[in-house]
Amino acid sequence: MSDLDTDIEAQAADWVVKAMGGAIGEAEIIALSDWVAASPRHADAYREALLLWADLDTPDDPVTPADPIMPIAPAIRRRPVARKAYLAWLGGGATLMAAVLAAIFVVTQAPATTYETAKGQRKEVVLTDGTHLMLNTDTRVVAHIGETRTLTLEKGEIALGVVHDDAHPFVVKSGDARLTDIGTQFNVSRLDGVTRVDVREGEVELMSQGQARNLKAGDRGTHDEASGQNRFDKADLQQAFAWQSAHAIYRNQPLSAVVKDLNRYYDKPIIVDPAAGQLRLNMIVTLDSQTAVAGRLGEFLPLEVRVSNEAIYLSRRSDAGSASGDSGRGG
Repeated sequence: MSDLDTDIEAQAADWVVKAMGGAIGEAEIIALSDWVAASPRHADAYREALLLWADLDTPDDPVTPADPIMPIAPAIRRRPVARKAYLAWLGGGATLMAAVLAAIFVVTQAPATTYETAKGQRKEVVLTDGTHLMLNTDTRVVAHIGETRTLTLEKGEIALGVVHDDAHPFVVKSGDARLTDIGTQFNVSRLDGVTRVDVREGEVELMSQGQARNLKAGDRGTHDEASGQNRFDKADLQQAFAWQSAHAIYRNQPLSAVVKDLNRYYDKPIIVDPAAGQLRLNMIVTLDSQTAVAGRLGEFLPLEVRVSNEAIYLSRRSDAGSASGDSGRGG
């Protein structure tokens, strides 16, 4: 057995000891659910640890968190346990918390499907529950659609049209933020450790750091993973959903920020010098060829555009004064 398998086994044993010892709260239940859903190996290790716990000689004498947990993990390999014994134990006096955790384990076993796009690619997917999912450039998501419906946004940006089901809420996990659908169309991005959600229809619950807030149509919520801070604003829905029609909208943005966003779509980097990066731009950009996009930026702003095999360089023209973009044009 590899060191990684041993570590996973030990983590599973630790979770079971916490749960059955009663030393677990709501935040840890959520963390446990996320840990089990993260990998089939996590799910298998947790199942085996639960089964072993059920087969201990004194299940009514819970182990406290201070008790050693490492012996439980090696014992899993030595003492196979029938599922029937586990079910009998549940019926014979397990705590409500144990049943809740067992339910969490069962429902997180929906098959996982990964969807991803390369740079410059967009993809439309219809999930097995009928939910429509659009992936933007350089995006990866993992879907578990079953008794629970969970989508983990690992990176990038998605737009969703969720089929609402009161009995089976649709949850999007993005870093340490959880977004729960309440009959919704919404856009979610996870870029540089920041999750942003823009709601077009219906309502979304944004949960982070144990705090929840409902976002309605026209609302935007932003969560910073590093600071744990949330910000709530009015959404610019035209801007948020423009990428679905191969456009990007920039409203009074510094060119440095525009270039950073454009670099999500292309393999060859666009590099802007500091002076040019301070220029501000109002523009609707058609996301076609990278050379064409860079050329349009040169038409809107006082820029010199140089294309090499390695990169596209934008620099401020030496004869330019304090110019800014023209908000009345697009390209």
